[in-house]
Amino acid sequence: MSRVGDIPHYPFSFRGDALASELARFVVEEPVTRVVTNAGARGWLVTGYAAAREALKDPRLSRSLIADPDMPQEDSSAPPLSVVGTMTMLRRAGLRDEAVKGMGPRQTHVSLERVRDIADTLLTTMKAKAKAKAKTDENENGNGNGNADESAEPGDLVADFALPWASHVTCELLGLPIEAAPELAGWFRLLSTGGMAEENLFADWTKALSRFDDWMTGIGTEGLLGRLALLNRSSCHPLSHQELVEIALFLFVSGLGNPAGFLALCGLVLAREPELAARLRREPRALPGALEELYRWSVMLGDSIARIAREDAEIGGVTVRAGELVLISIDAANRDPAVFDYPERLDIDRRPSTPHLRFGQGRHFCPAAALNRAQTEVALRALLDTVPGLRLAVAPDRIRWRQDHAVLLPEAIPVRW
Repeated sequence: MSRVGDIPHYPFSFRGDALASELARFVVEEPVTRVVTNAGARGWLVTGYAAAREALKDPRLSRSLIADPDMPQEDSSAPPLSVVGTMTMLRRAGLRDEAVKGMGPRQTHVSLERVRDIADTLLTTMKAKAKAKAKTDENENGNGNGNADESAEPGDLVADFALPWASHVTCELLGLPIEAAPELAGWFRLLSTGGMAEENLFADWTKALSRFDDWMTGIGTEGLLGRLALLNRSSCHPLSHQELVEIALFLFVSGLGNPAGFLALCGLVLAREPELAARLRREPRALPGALEELYRWSVMLGDSIARIAREDAEIGGVTVRAGELVLISIDAANRDPAVFDYPERLDIDRRPSTPHLRFGQGRHFCPAAALNRAQTEVALRALLDTVPGLRLAVAPDRIRWRQDHAVLLPEAIPVRW
């Protein structure tokens, strides 16, 4: 653990398949503790379940104030208001209800049948590409073994499945050009933090805003963005074009990052644990419960849920002063042994009396939670059905994770079938 003086430096790790040992210790011994951030600011790290739930619901802890550059920051620069205050901006324009509806389970922009079709197509393409490469190698080398699947180069559940799936589904949901989905799948780097953000984020974000400026200038009435742009024209307090562009970019990055990261981790678990995958094929009704346990067990955040105290508040028995930074670790809270027995164990039969906090709490509860659950379940069913015999093509300890990202994602997940 690196430290600044006597205070530990946060974040601790960018692995998504194991909770950082520091978080596991703090959640038991010091559920609200001092840390120093990448920006050199001091903040309160909240890891305990009860304290995290309390902090997420406390109206004295502000999300929007994170955009104030005079406030202590988690990273080197303050995020724009369109990132941390999206719903506030939409509410002022009278567009919040439409946005929530457009991210809800009854939205009409992309059906679950279409989500399944996108997943099936990507997985079929992954298998066909591997088989074609195996056939080419066999013809060139004359040493075929008669089993193209075994001799093929492995597929990659990140580049071939999770990222393009999330990009394509989000493009259709928002009404962005479908032909742009392959390009946009590479925009995961917009979630960079720390040194990587200092090096690349400004240029990447500027380029992305330019692309979204073009799209929002010519946006039709399709998708959630088209609907918001249409209603904005008759708003009593309309958003500016630039505000719409920034909100559109944030909605896309949100629809890419967390869904892709979680789907990739689920795929890694199924490839690493073929007995679990076999059971879910035999017992399809077990998948929703398994999904909830994966939401609890997963380690998804390379940073935290950040808030600024508007006024003095007590969180987990610790007094947080007005203007101080509060960093909430959902990953740690969901592994609190005071709430979940053997929290490090992935147990799809677990039925806890207290729910996980993956989608937040209170007024900041994720409006896309139900939609994300439904779409991810469809994508995992496609993976189970389309790729029987799924297994890792490398030892689990050879999986490398992208460093300095707000959402955790492996560099690649090589698989065979």
